[in-house]
Amino acid sequence: MKKEATRSRPCRKILLIALAVLIFIAIVVAGLYHLSASRLNQQLADLRSRGLPTNGAELNAYYAVPPDVRDTTEQWTIAINAIGNANIYSRAQSIPLVGEGPTPVPPPGEEWAELEASRSFLKELDHEIQLIMQAADAGGMARYPIDFTAGYNTILPAQQETRTLARLLSLSAHVHAHDGQDLETLKDASAIFAVSESLRGDPVLISQLIRIAVHAIGCELVADMLPHCDWTDTELQNLQITIGRADFRSEMRIAFHGELALCLDAIDRFPYPQSMFRGANKIKAIELLAKSTEGLETSWPEALKSHQKVDSEFKALTANKFSRLTYMTLIQLLPALQQAIHAGIRAEARQNCAIATIAAYRFRLQHGKLPTSLAGLQDLIPDEDPSKLSRLIDPFDGHPLRFKTSENGVIIYSIGENNADDGGDVDNALRVPADLGYLISE
Repeated sequence: MKKEATRSRPCRKILLIALAVLIFIAIVVAGLYHLSASRLNQQLADLRSRGLPTNGAELNAYYAVPPDVRDTTEQWTIAINAIGNANIYSRAQSIPLVGEGPTPVPPPGEEWAELEASRSFLKELDHEIQLIMQAADAGGMARYPIDFTAGYNTILPAQQETRTLARLLSLSAHVHAHDGQDLETLKDASAIFAVSESLRGDPVLISQLIRIAVHAIGCELVADMLPHCDWTDTELQNLQITIGRADFRSEMRIAFHGELALCLDAIDRFPYPQSMFRGANKIKAIELLAKSTEGLETSWPEALKSHQKVDSEFKALTANKFSRLTYMTLIQLLPALQQAIHAGIRAEARQNCAIATIAAYRFRLQHGKLPTSLAGLQDLIPDEDPSKLSRLIDPFDGHPLRFKTSENGVIIYSIGENNADDGGDVDNALRVPADLGYLISE
């Protein structure tokens, strides 16, 4: 009996030690959980104190027309619904730009096989086009009817349809230009930028990318029409102001705030076992998005530099097995931020090149010849443009836009994403040009 009692003492001692260790671990885990929860609550409270959303419901309230901006939701919604009900795609199979017709459209003065068909098509849609023009004339911004409580499953039908509006207006501009109606062509081009402006406060990346795409349609159309339309200096100046209204960097910052809210919401929806690390994923999401957003507050180069650090940290999360398990939810959800930043830089580079190109046409109107340097365009950037001082800057590197004279005229361009000056390679039918910009022909 004594031997059995002696043997049982070490067993009890081991059990007591094991129990003590388990209790200690539980206390440590509980303490860490409490600290993590406290830290997360503090971060969420900080976001809310700055008026930023942390979930889909708050994002609904965050997406609103500012008090100093005209609310034209009703006008744009009516126009978009009318186009959506017009069965554009089924009726325009052979029509360029809005259907499957051949592109590019021949410039005014050259034969265009689809001209009569395009003219007839537009006549059939005259009522719908007038609704678009009414919304464009009203200007302002729309708060499209979206409910972000669906999270990443939120559908954006109105935003997607804005591209159809832009293509339809582009087709109308080409027809008007072929018919020698320069003023109507200008109205069509200006309306495309109004369509883009209707999206400016939309707080998610996909909407901002659509806004950028619509704005790009307008810039490319203007570049195509400038050599063929007899627009006055005042009309060209107003067009510069219209193109310059978009502030892509600040709007991308708004979209990043929205993406964070959707990401935090989605983390809450993930089931067990990912839900075990919900707090850690939310904290890391807030930290990573904050770093990317901070760069956007300064400049595009700073935004890229900040995101490179974020990207390195994100890659480190996926390299380690433990962190990959812990942050599995975030790894699946974090949006492609770097691609969005590059899209924003391209948009501003295109915008600056378009404004500078119009300035070159204004220079020729005033002096009877093309400018010989970028410096000659400084006084032809409208004072009404809030970004006047930076309009001749390439956002890819912070240096002045490139200016090159050639046998064909003048080329104003940005170096583009490869950060290399390819000598004004802006027009190539066989591949994507290496540079981004426009040729002003003699």
